[in-house]
Amino acid sequence: MLVVDAALVAKWVFPEADSAAARRLYDGWADGRLELVAPDLLVPELGALCYQKKTRREVEDGAAVRVHRLLLEILPRLVPSRQLADGALVLALRHERPLAETVHLALALREGCPYVTADERVLRALAPVFPCVRHLDDVAAGL
Repeated sequence: MLVVDAALVAKWVFPEADSAAARRLYDGWADGRLELVAPDLLVPELGALCYQKKTRREVEDGAAVRVHRLLLEILPRLVPSRQLADGALVLALRHERPLAETVHLALALREGCPYVTADERVLRALAPVFPCVRHLDDVAAGL
């Protein structure tokens, strides 16, 4: 089982650095070799990401909507954020990190599995303290 975040999932459809590695995880999940999971916070995060792509003029409005709809069709298993909220807040306060990051981290810690991200900022902040936080490239290389 791997916890994934929006930075990784978006690479399934947006051509970006590490998209090939992200698609290897997707393929492993699609063919049943991997179990992917995320907090339900992933849904609005993906919407925000599509919105950012539009505001940066990387995609048009219609394309942002189409990509968002596609992403919503291929989501991994979602865990209600409510189940993770208390632990996520404790982690956020203790480590001075945004709650969105610590919700994913709380899920990984609860499940005893890696939190895989393509977000370098998240990796730099959390991986030194939490070995379960792994970079997409490192995990995909093992597939």
